[in-house]
Amino acid sequence: MVKNKKIYIGAVAVVAVVIAISVIFGTVAQPSGKVYEVKRGSLESLVTCMGEVQGEKATNIELAPAICDRELRIWGLKIVDMIAEGKSVKKGEYIARLDESMIMNPMRERMNQKEKEDSDLKNARIDSAVVLTQKREAITNAKLDLEYKRIDLEQSKYEAGAQQRKAQMSFQKSEIDLDRCKRDYLLEKNRQKIKVSRYESEVKRQNVMIKKYQEAMVATRITAPENGIVMFAKDWMGKKLSKDSEVGPWNPVIATLPDMSVAISEAYIKEIDISKIEVGDSVRISIDALPDKVFSGNIYHIATIGENHKNFDMKVFRVMVRFTETDSELKPGMTCKNDIITGKNDNALIVPLDAVFSENHQKFVYLKNGKDIVRQPIKTGDENEENTIVTEGLNEGDKILMYKPETEQLAKL
Repeated sequence: MVKNKKIYIGAVAVVAVVIAISVIFGTVAQPSGKVYEVKRGSLESLVTCMGEVQGEKATNIELAPAICDRELRIWGLKIVDMIAEGKSVKKGEYIARLDESMIMNPMRERMNQKEKEDSDLKNARIDSAVVLTQKREAITNAKLDLEYKRIDLEQSKYEAGAQQRKAQMSFQKSEIDLDRCKRDYLLEKNRQKIKVSRYESEVKRQNVMIKKYQEAMVATRITAPENGIVMFAKDWMGKKLSKDSEVGPWNPVIATLPDMSVAISEAYIKEIDISKIEVGDSVRISIDALPDKVFSGNIYHIATIGENHKNFDMKVFRVMVRFTETDSELKPGMTCKNDIITGKNDNALIVPLDAVFSENHQKFVYLKNGKDIVRQPIKTGDENEENTIVTEGLNEGDKILMYKPETEQLAKL
C-alpha cells in the first residue's frame, strides 16, 4: 500500500514538472503567432522620403555686391555671429556678422600704398614744375639771344660783306635755337603731364579701392531686406550654415525669408528610386511637428542631375513637392515625411509582407489547409512598406501564417 502511494506521488510530480515546462517554454505542438485571412483591397505603391518644409517663393539674403567685387579678391568670409534660425525679423534688423579681418588687412595695405603714391605724386608735380621752369627760362634766353643777333644783323649793313654774312648766320642759328627750345618745352611739358597723370591715376585707383574696401567692411553686418522668418542657407555639401561657416562670392546666399503662402517640401530621392517617380505624382505629406495633420501635394520638379549628400551613401536627386493647401501652422524648416504615390491597384489580393518568405529566389507563404500547414509558392506584384499584391498561388479567404512554423508542424507535401 505504501509502495503504491509512493508511485502515485511520483507520477503526480512528473506531471507537474511537465506542466511547468509547458507553461514556461511553450508547447511544441501549439503554434504561436497570428493568422491572416487573404482578402481583396486597394494597395498604393509608395516611394517614401524625408524632406523639409519651405516656402515656394523666398527672399534671399545675400552677400552685398561690395563684398563680391572681384577686384577686392575676397574669396571667403567666416560667419562670426548669427541670430537663431526661425526668428521673426523686421526690415533692417540684424541677421549675422562676418569676419572683417579678411577685408581690413588688404585695406590697410592699400592705405599704406596710397600714402607712398601720394608722396610720389607730390614729388612728380614738384619735379615737373622745376623742369618746365628751366625749359621756359631757356626759351626766354633764346629769345634774348635772337634779339641781340637781330641788332647785330642790322648793324652789319654798314660793314663788309663777309661780316654781314657772319651776322646773318648767327641770326639764323639763334632762330633755330629758339625753335629747338620751344620744341623741347612742349615735349617736356607732355612728358611731365603723362608722368604726373600716371601718378594721379594710381592715387585715384587706390582711393577707389579703399572706398570699395570700406563699403565691404560696412557690408559685413548682414541685415534683413524685409520682414520675415529667417532660415539659414546650406553650403555646397547640404549642411546648414552656422557660426564659423564660410561664405563668399561662390556661395553668396546666407539666409532666406520664405513666403509661406505657398508651401513646398524639398526632398532627396535615392537614385535607385528616381525612375519610379515623375512630375505630377500625388504625395501624402506628414509633418513631424503636426502629427494630427496630413497634407497632400504634387511633385512639380525633379532634378536631372544626381548629387552627393551628407545623409546618403549614394547619389540622390532633389525633388520639389508643392502643397495643395496652406496652413498657418506650417513653418519653414519643419521636417516632413513624403509618401509619393507611384501607383494604385484596386480589388487585388493583398497579404502582409511579414507573411511572405523567400528561398532560392522563390517566394512562398505558410498556408493553413484544415489542420495542416503547407508551404505554398506564390508570385507577387507591387508592394509598399507593409503589404504586397499576390498575383498567383492564393485565393480570397485563404488563411496564412504571419510567422515561420516549426518544421514538425508542416504537412508532408
